[in-house]
Amino acid sequence: MRDYLVTDSSSSADLRERLITASVLLPIAILASLAGGWPFALLVLPVMCVGMLEFYVMEKDTTMQGSSLTGIPTGSAIVLGFFLGMDWLWQFAVIASIALTLMLELYRQPQQPARAMKQVGTTLCGVFYIAFPASFLISLRNAPQDGVIWLFVVYAITWGTDTFGYVFGKAFGRTKLAPLISPNKTVEGAVGGILSAWVPSFCVLLFSGAFQPILIPMIVAGPFLAVSGDLFESALKRFFRVKDSYVAGFNVLPGHGGVLDRIDALVWVASWVFLYLYAVGLL
Repeated sequence: MRDYLVTDSSSSADLRERLITASVLLPIAILASLAGGWPFALLVLPVMCVGMLEFYVMEKDTTMQGSSLTGIPTGSAIVLGFFLGMDWLWQFAVIASIALTLMLELYRQPQQPARAMKQVGTTLCGVFYIAFPASFLISLRNAPQDGVIWLFVVYAITWGTDTFGYVFGKAFGRTKLAPLISPNKTVEGAVGGILSAWVPSFCVLLFSGAFQPILIPMIVAGPFLAVSGDLFESALKRFFRVKDSYVAGFNVLPGHGGVLDRIDALVWVASWVFLYLYAVGLL
């Protein structure tokens, strides 16, 4: 997610590159979301794979680096399990991932069982951080009633917080939100993004006829989760001392940082909306 800027430090070339990339990818994302089914699954799956790869590469040269060799296939199996409605598939994939990652890491470093266990945990972190939210997006879209509406509620919360946060941060940003984690984000940008994101989110529900009072807490809390997801990924990059999440030589989103930089808020919001709707019996 973009920063809630105090000042705009991007060059005109960077901005132009961002706009070109967005103008190509945004229509694809919207059309695939409207289509649902395999077109949407085939959009989510590669995004998830690249995001997981970036997560594991971010940990490079540390004793806790997760295994992309087991994590990404596990994530793919989870997404397919949710898409096909085969619960046994994603459950088996998680269990198999634990066993296979442990075997792989013990084979690589038989004298360091503690490190192998740590890497199993980090591998699972990538699965729960990225693969399950991706699967939740697919489940939302596949809901028998209002599936596409739930999906666009997620987009409205995420993109609304991002876009309005950027606008308010650029216009009014003075007070830094979390200077040790993300120096460019401001309180003014975050507050403006949160308050403004409620408008498109409620509009999606109202204009689609899907609004119910029970959904108000979901919408109200959603932008806070978007900001939290953004800060969480920034904290990860600080912890692992990387500037952008993309893999060197494999920047698939020119001008936008890595895939993980773009979906950091989305994975939190998607998880929140899915779990909330499930809890209140609307899924």
